[in-house]
Amino acid sequence: MTGIATLTFTAGEAAAHLADWQALADRALEPNPFYRPDFLLPYLRHMERADVTLCAVRRDTDGAFLALAPFARRRLGLLLSGATAHAGDYGPLGTPLVAPDADADVLAALIDTAHTAVGTDIVTLPYLRTDGPVYDLVLDLEEANLWRLDLDNPCVRAGHATGPTGEEQYRALGTRRRKEIERQFRRLSDTGAVDLVSLDKPEAVAAAFEAFLTLEARGWKGRRGTALACRNDRASFARAFIARMAEAGRVRIDILRRDAAPIAMMIMLRDGARMLSWKIAYDEDLARFSPGAQVSRYSMRRTLETDGVAEADSLAVPDHPMITPLWRGRIPYATAILTRGPAADLRLSLTALDHALERRLRRAAKRVVTALRGGDG
Repeated sequence: MTGIATLTFTAGEAAAHLADWQALADRALEPNPFYRPDFLLPYLRHMERADVTLCAVRRDTDGAFLALAPFARRRLGLLLSGATAHAGDYGPLGTPLVAPDADADVLAALIDTAHTAVGTDIVTLPYLRTDGPVYDLVLDLEEANLWRLDLDNPCVRAGHATGPTGEEQYRALGTRRRKEIERQFRRLSDTGAVDLVSLDKPEAVAAAFEAFLTLEARGWKGRRGTALACRNDRASFARAFIARMAEAGRVRIDILRRDAAPIAMMIMLRDGARMLSWKIAYDEDLARFSPGAQVSRYSMRRTLETDGVAEADSLAVPDHPMITPLWRGRIPYATAILTRGPAADLRLSLTALDHALERRLRRAAKRVVTALRGGDG
């Protein structure tokens, strides 16, 4: 595409570009709420200590943004580093914002900008969905010999469609599992007045989110120190993010209540025609009633009944024991590794090896931690 220019800016300089950034996020080929200013600005303010550069491509004629993604230098595995699109536990989606009228040249310009801004020969897009139009543009980069591509650690996580396919997925829950969930709900109802509700108005969302912070902190995440409320900076970021999204009508909190008190809560984000499950928490003292499964099943029903939604993404780890049996659709994703030049193939091979060694080390460390926790009872 001719007539394009590139630019970089920091979170502190974002105000000058906010309108163009927001407009791109609203019309992007594939939605990504974690690359909206609603998420990135409070996250970078409260949570991120490393330098993150916002890379963008705009049209010369009117200045409209055609692509945008945040990049930072990150270790790829044990040894190598690269320009990595910002994605992680609080926003596990690395799909760049790309305008519907953009082509592979625009995406190439974005990758070139990240390469120059960060100063590495390797650019990675983690948690990149591999079933959509942005991934097709990534493939076009390789076909045009603009960048060499390798996919690392392809995975599949739970999601679900809407419409007839979504209804079919909802009914696909095995008879035994469905009856067990229904039986557990009846047993829970014997202990108090039980209902399921959804909240999406800003004031109601704000109050419910405070209840979510308390509920999450009472569980295992609180004991391990990973709950949002365990650190002031984490809680401040989350409150700001949820408030901004709620004001724009992009948050729904689904709640299972007993005697009007929340015992399971699921925070759903809406961006365009996609719903994404951001956080879930439940009262672990009531685990025998499967409150997490109850609210997840209800949330799927609510999404199926919501106009203008095409699909939902759980954002969960692959084979999640609770959500995978309930949400029967599958969302493929991987880390896209891009490089170029005469040593491109060698760099791709070394990066793949580096990733593999890190995963092996992590698995070994996890086994040790699990064994130690088991030994402690």
